[in-house]
Amino acid sequence: MNKLLLLALLATFSMATIWMAPYFGAAEYSEQIRTLRLPRATLAWFSGGSLAVAGLLMQTLLRNDLATPFTLGVASSASFGAFVCFAFPAISATMWAPPLLGFICAIATIALIIKLGSSNLGHNGILLVGITINFVFGAALMIVRHLAPPYRMTKLEHWLMGSIETSSFEPAWVVATAALLCLAIIWTKRHDLDQYSFDMKVAQARGVNVSKLMNVGLATSGLLTAAVVTQCGPIAFIGLLVPHALRPFIGHSHKYMLPACWLLGSGFLVFADTLSRSLLIFGRSSDIPVGIITALVGGPAFLLIVLRKSKKAPH
Repeated sequence: MNKLLLLALLATFSMATIWMAPYFGAAEYSEQIRTLRLPRATLAWFSGGSLAVAGLLMQTLLRNDLATPFTLGVASSASFGAFVCFAFPAISATMWAPPLLGFICAIATIALIIKLGSSNLGHNGILLVGITINFVFGAALMIVRHLAPPYRMTKLEHWLMGSIETSSFEPAWVVATAALLCLAIIWTKRHDLDQYSFDMKVAQARGVNVSKLMNVGLATSGLLTAAVVTQCGPIAFIGLLVPHALRPFIGHSHKYMLPACWLLGSGFLVFADTLSRSLLIFGRSSDIPVGIITALVGGPAFLLIVLRKSKKAPH
């Protein structure tokens, strides 16, 4: 009953943010709310939930509390694809070229990780592959930044900070489509995830196809991450913070953790985006990239969670 009550509170918080955020500071501008604020809040809502669920999947599958949606290099590869289009406009024929090329790079990375993961690398091996991919695409990003025209660097830097700036619903529908598809798939695996998180060998003994579960989980987590990064850029800390914040109250059951992570992650990102466009710095609205806000809020919050766990742990 406590879990259901908490889910109800999270649902109230999440829905309140998406309905109230567009009106924050603009109650008298109905046209601005409809054309600018509501599409932005919708994109933030779907993106925050997607990152939180992707983080939960990564921590469960890799059995590592420090795993995030960006651990396996999907975000770096997607950023690289978009970066190339931003840096060299001749490559991008349409406005959809950056997210499309970023999504192609992310899908290729997911396919590579699944292929290598099927060769019995183990959790540590997959983590090392992800770290290596991050380094490789990080170096590729630096090459693009070095070769790009100087006047293009502002947009490139803005992308890397993670930003939710849209005046249409199209980016939100892209993320929503990927999110609904991935959530429908992973929801059918919730019981397998519970057994896998308890003990991998016990899960195998009970008939769970661990290899298939790993592949499906990595693919859905990667698709969720790629959908968000190609539309908003990399937004930090949501995938790491949200599962840790909820486990003391929800437990490890994915029946409750999946919807709880979605609701808290979506509401948190809408709240952070509202804060990012509402802060007054030097007497004017800053509208700073939301990735900075999530890092500033999420970093100290995660440290507090870690410190509380360390105090409760037996010495």
